[in-house]
Amino acid sequence: FRGDTSMTSIELPAGLTSLGEYSFYFTRSLTSIALPASLTRIGKAAFYSCRSLTTIELPAGLTSLGENCFYDCSSLTSIELPAGLTSLGEYSFYDCSSLTSIELPAGLTLLGEWAFYGCGSLTSIALPAGLTSIGCGAFCDCSSLTSIELPAGLTSLGDGAFCDCSSLTSIELPAGLTSIIESTFECCSSLTSIELPTGLTSLGHSAFSRCSSLTSIELPTALTSLERYAFFGCTSLTSIELPASLTSLDESAFAGCSSLGAPRVLRCT
Repeated sequence: FRGDTSMTSIELPAGLTSLGEYSFYFTRSLTSIALPASLTRIGKAAFYSCRSLTTIELPAGLTSLGENCFYDCSSLTSIELPAGLTSLGEYSFYDCSSLTSIELPAGLTLLGEWAFYGCGSLTSIALPAGLTSIGCGAFCDCSSLTSIELPAGLTSLGDGAFCDCSSLTSIELPAGLTSIIESTFECCSSLTSIELPTGLTSLGHSAFSRCSSLTSIELPTALTSLERYAFFGCTSLTSIELPASLTSLDESAFAGCSSLGAPRVLRCT
């Protein structure tokens, strides 16, 4: 059915267990589809750019969603993921600009790269307790997302995970996080404060770059490295104390922080 321009709805036969790659790729007239209860796998880009699809009910037995599965389904407003799903592939809901809510299953442990990139209508999302990894750019450009609670067991945040989340005002980071890498919170222009985990040892390139509402931040005593442009353009930042543990500080880490005086270095007593 790839590229079909006239199909508006379809009911798939009972007994079907797998939906192949690109099955409904660019079927832009498709508004509804009935999936059989027997379906356990949906392949790569199966519903890629089905821009008229507003809702879809996934079978309870579904265990695998391929990458790019609902890429650019710009009319999709909500979806409930089945309990047996343990991972979301790359670009799963990329640019689903009308998606306002989604319920992630409790067994989900991995959120793939760019999974919810550009979901500009998504205001909140509950992450399951067992989630250990959020991929690169997973929530990048989710411009309506105001807050999110990260699970306690999360140990990995990918590059640009929350980049350009311009409405994000607060986020609580789990204690087990030891590094914040490149552009993780870049351009989170509404973020006013954030508490960093005590075990954090490094802040990567542009980690908080252009967080223009950030007024203060306490750097943990375990921090050893501040990379290029870590706080570039944080124009509301007025003061910051550098821990004595810091061994690497790039000269551009605080470039463009127009309200900041000289950072004060904490000394051991």
